[in-house]
Amino acid sequence: MLLEQQATGDEAVAMGLLRLGSAICRAPARQQHPIGHSGRTRPPTDRPLASVRVMTSSPPLPQRYLLGFMVLGTLAGTSNGVAKVVLPLYAASLHASPWQIGLVGGLQFTGMLLLSMPVGGLIDRHGSRPLFRFGGLAGAALYLLGFTQMDRPWQLIAGVVLFGLLNPFRMVATQTEFLHLLPRLGPRKAGWQRASHSLGMFFVGPMLGAQLLGLLGYTGVFVVTGLGLLATVLVGDRVLSGAPPGRGRSATPLVERLRGQVGIILSRRDLRQSMLIELCGQMAMSYFAVFVVLIAIREFHLSVPQAASLVTIQGAVFVLTLLLAGGALSPLRDAARYAIAFSLLLATELLLAFPLGVASLWLGAVLLGLGLGVQHLTSVNRFAALTAELGRGRVGGLFSLSGPAGSLIGAVAGGSLGQRFGLLSGFRVLAALYAVLMVWHGRGVLAENDQTVALAEGESE
Repeated sequence: MLLEQQATGDEAVAMGLLRLGSAICRAPARQQHPIGHSGRTRPPTDRPLASVRVMTSSPPLPQRYLLGFMVLGTLAGTSNGVAKVVLPLYAASLHASPWQIGLVGGLQFTGMLLLSMPVGGLIDRHGSRPLFRFGGLAGAALYLLGFTQMDRPWQLIAGVVLFGLLNPFRMVATQTEFLHLLPRLGPRKAGWQRASHSLGMFFVGPMLGAQLLGLLGYTGVFVVTGLGLLATVLVGDRVLSGAPPGRGRSATPLVERLRGQVGIILSRRDLRQSMLIELCGQMAMSYFAVFVVLIAIREFHLSVPQAASLVTIQGAVFVLTLLLAGGALSPLRDAARYAIAFSLLLATELLLAFPLGVASLWLGAVLLGLGLGVQHLTSVNRFAALTAELGRGRVGGLFSLSGPAGSLIGAVAGGSLGQRFGLLSGFRVLAALYAVLMVWHGRGVLAENDQTVALAEGESE
């Protein structure tokens, strides 16, 4: 009898284990095939960023990777900063008309609007390193062999257009790789790549370009810039990855990847929200950088150096926020960080839209840099989480598209608005825009899919 009872108990245990094993085996199948009865992919809105948590057990990257990204961002930003200053001046020396000079200054980054998504699709197929290498080598060749030989405005405009089309191969590849590695780098460093690029583009590049122009002339500046782009290729080969495992020639065709990116935008509300917020931030930064100097000179009679220092202060606060605020913000969730950012930016736009004196401009510059820094840190972490779930090329291309689109809208649409209603009207529209974002945030529209910023919990830094 005792033996029969023991046998019966063993059979019950065995049956329980079989049921448990069957449940475990069936669970991944439901996660891997989120297809509804309609045949469309169902976005996993209940756990949109769960895949990031799987990566939290990955070991932290060696410090040389972060240093490499910082050097890469600074060099790339410096080359772009030199171009922003030197190329329009070179166009003027060639007796270009004002509209031609405007084309030279404005067409340098239009390639980001046209090629961000295609380059993102290519990254999933070929990896970041070969695309960055192509963009760096082709850009260096253009500076060394092209710009040095151009002596007519139309030639320079054509060269700028070509350089703008090469830019995405470097910038999208770098940003995508950083988003991919951010869970292993840690949330404290979310803004470091953007900070290093901004440091080169807005501080080192313009100052270096002005100094080199006085010492070497235009040809010498072009040669130094070309050599600098070659240096970025050497650094990029050390920190960027090659083709992802299992991809390559057998990967999905590029056209299908583009369709997939569009499908992701349409199906993922959290991605659309992140892109919209990043676009609004770049609109605010672009309008301030383009028009606050004119407002300070015309309305408050500041000198040119004093007015230009408003942009410098805003950029400095933005860079410092990206470098230093990641640790302070890491315990907070997306909703709290966006509440801080939107509050700062709404106060900024109201100060600039209805300035009580010149002090409003200085305070607005500080608050704008701080608010944009907090907003960008949050957006970078959200995009990094989406990258881990949806693929780095898909999300990286969309992330790189939002910024240039916002910059273009802020400058062009803001200029048209300012010409008709006055330059302060742009800040009033931006204040209304951030008021809407605050309302959406208060109603919980932007708080969906909320998640703590600490993507790599328990990381060792």
